[in-house]
Amino acid sequence: MINAARGDQKDPLTGAATEAALHRFLEAVLGLTEPGGPLVGLLCLEVDSLDLLRARHGQATADAVLLGVSDRLQEVIRGHDLVGRMGAGFAICLAEIFPAQAATAAERLRAAIADAPVPTPAGAMPVSCSIGMAVGRDLPGDALVFSARDAMWTARHRGGDQVVAAS
Repeated sequence: MINAARGDQKDPLTGAATEAALHRFLEAVLGLTEPGGPLVGLLCLEVDSLDLLRARHGQATADAVLLGVSDRLQEVIRGHDLVGRMGAGFAICLAEIFPAQAATAAERLRAAIADAPVPTPAGAMPVSCSIGMAVGRDLPGDALVFSARDAMWTARHRGGDQVVAAS
């Protein structure tokens, strides 16, 4: 198993892997794929309306939401996958997965976040997220990230609280 989230490679707020550690893990997992075998999936996720929540309730509440979302992601992923901070949200590298499994995992993560409010200093907050999904094998990690982020932006522009697969 590749361990990319130890020590200083963890985000200080959420405990997820840093973006740099996630990229290293993604490249390593892509390097281990075999023709005809499982692919690598990447999910990019951002909390819907986090900026509005921050403006209304403050940074401590936004941080609590990010921590709560990170905890839920960690609870739901498989042991050999990795959650990392990426940009204003998160990315989840799904090692050794087929497209239908990745779609199921993305929907399971979306539901885990939306199904219960997140405790914050301002009270329990309902939270939803937009998730972009990309799967591949024979491409650089940056291309997978770009595709997943683009799909995430599509999910956000369609109203959020949904999963969109990269085309």
